[in-house]
Amino acid sequence: MERASQYKSEFLANMSHELRTPLNSSLILAKLLQDNKPGNLSEEQVRYATTIHSSNSDLLSLINDILDLSKVEAGQMDVQFAPASIDAMLQTLRQTFAPVAESKRRELITEHGENVPQYFVTDSQRLMQLLRNLLSNAFKFAERDSVTSR
Repeated sequence: MERASQYKSEFLANMSHELRTPLNSSLILAKLLQDNKPGNLSEEQVRYATTIHSSNSDLLSLINDILDLSKVEAGQMDVQFAPASIDAMLQTLRQTFAPVAESKRRELITEHGENVPQYFVTDSQRLMQLLRNLLSNAFKFAERDSVTSR
C-alpha cells in the first residue's frame, strides 16, 4: 500500500509538471491578448481572451486540487476560509459561461438572490469549482432555453 501511494504521488507530480508547462504558456499568451496593448483587438476579442485566461486559471487550480488528493487521503487538506463576494463570483461565472451559453443558444441568467448576503466566509476556490461543475452540467443536460444561477 505504501509503495502504491508513493507511485501515485510520483505520477501526480510528473503529470502536474507536464500539464503546467503548456498551461502557463497559454496563461501568459491569453493575458497578453487580454491586455491588448497595441489596441488592435475588438472588445469581443478581449472578452474572449479574458475568458481563455480565466478558464486556464481554473484549470491550473484544478491541477493543484488533483495534487492535493494525496493530502485529502492523508487527512491533511487545508481549507482556506476568507470573505467572498457573491457579485464577484457571479461575474466570474458570467465571464466563464457566456461563450458556452452563446454556442448552445441558451440564455445564462445570474442573479443575486434576495436573501443571499453580499459577502460570506467560505473557501472560494472550492466553492467556485463546485459552481462551475454545476453550471457545466446544467448546460450539458438542461433541455430549457436558459440556465439560471442564484
